[in-house]
Amino acid sequence: MDAVLTELSVQGIPTRMLRGGSGPRVLFLHGAAGLTGWSEFFRLLSRTHEIWFPEHPGFGLTPASPAIATTAELAAYYREFVREARLGEFHLIGSSFGGWLGAELAILDDVPLRSMTLIGPAGLRPRLATTPPANEEEFVRRLYWDQTVADRVLAEPLDEDERQVQKRNRSATGRLGGSFHNPELEPALRRVTTPALVLWGEYDQLVPAEQAQLWHSCLHRSELSVFPRCGHLPHFEQPATVASRVEEFLSLHR
Repeated sequence: MDAVLTELSVQGIPTRMLRGGSGPRVLFLHGAAGLTGWSEFFRLLSRTHEIWFPEHPGFGLTPASPAIATTAELAAYYREFVREARLGEFHLIGSSFGGWLGAELAILDDVPLRSMTLIGPAGLRPRLATTPPANEEEFVRRLYWDQTVADRVLAEPLDEDERQVQKRNRSATGRLGGSFHNPELEPALRRVTTPALVLWGEYDQLVPAEQAQLWHSCLHRSELSVFPRCGHLPHFEQPATVASRVEEFLSLHR
């Protein structure tokens, strides 16, 4: 199903959001790429679920807030988002930075989660010290195991407005993420009882797949799937496989 671009005011912040599909509600929290559009993964999942895909404050065209300076504060904003939007009980899906953000939301009180799915989340260990990519092409190629997917992404050149959005998104991610490690998160997650699904690409070069087992062990009611021949964004690189796995999990927690 296709999505509609809407705007929702939460705590005085006009927040852009893609919304589409029908069925139990899913809140999708994005990573550094921002509000990237209605990809194949969303089209597949929206056949059975209503997806809410908001743009974080400070990303893209959604204004920043001086009250949101950390990932934990952004999670508190999303708790208010859920309340003010009257989202009701919902399934949470978060990717990369958005997976960490989703975990921070899950440890807060009074969040009506049915389940959470975390895709290659950051947050439990500091960011690895690696050689920065030499250019944008190298950065994109590190995201995917299947380089034909990288070729397809690179074949779509950005205009100046899109480059500015990309720059703003990465700046916001760095500002909110810091070291990309919250030492208080691990013990807090061990108290979470929400059913969880942890998904990872076997060849993730941004957040190593070795961390998948750590997340799985922290979340007592969790399942773990590692996708072979896949990088940091399984839902983009292998959308049909990942959507099928997510649908299978969500169907158990209606």
